[in-house]
Amino acid sequence: MSVAANYLLRVRLPDRPGVLGQVATALGSTGADIDSIVVVDRTDGYAVDDLVVALPAGGLADRLVSAATSVPGVVVETVQRHHGRRRIHDDLSLLDAAASGDRPLATLVEGLPALMQISYALVISAAGNGLGRLEAASSGAPTEGLRGAWIPVDRPGPVGAASIWGDPASAGPDVVVVAVPFGPVTALVAGRIGGPDFLPAELLRLGHLARVAQAMLPVSYP
Repeated sequence: MSVAANYLLRVRLPDRPGVLGQVATALGSTGADIDSIVVVDRTDGYAVDDLVVALPAGGLADRLVSAATSVPGVVVETVQRHHGRRRIHDDLSLLDAAASGDRPLATLVEGLPALMQISYALVISAAGNGLGRLEAASSGAPTEGLRGAWIPVDRPGPVGAASIWGDPASAGPDVVVVAVPFGPVTALVAGRIGGPDFLPAELLRLGHLARVAQAMLPVSYP
């Protein structure tokens, strides 16, 4: 049985009526189905959207790029495989699920990849002697050889993989890693393998989510 391949496209769209519909029509002409659309950023003149697209077996990702960019002014910033169709929570739904469950921190980090279109998430605390202690991790997150000397973090921003892991290669190929404060000596880490870079609006959203989570979740932090 042939199986569709799923891709994540980050597209930059000019801010004019009907552009997203034109992109959807163009992608549909390749046989692709759009599974979800998330608005990542919006500024004067353009918007940045993440599209999860299912392409029939045997289809080439290059066709998705060609189709999207056939719409005037549209730029495909990145295209990468997306492993499975994941349910997209909104922020409040994820926080509610975490707060009402018996493993709040685990529920939070397990939901972040779908929410933020990232590869994995971890919560790490500084454990002394330069070591990091794992508090929670999503599926597929690299959890061995954690370092803690880089904690605390003052504000959301990028962190080098070599600061977090003893073996930075374990973070994944071409990974982009960011961290946000999650307590006095704790940080929430998000990794996106293969990019794209985190936009300022994404960092702001992740930081807000972390602050609300600290206030809501019935868990204690170091």
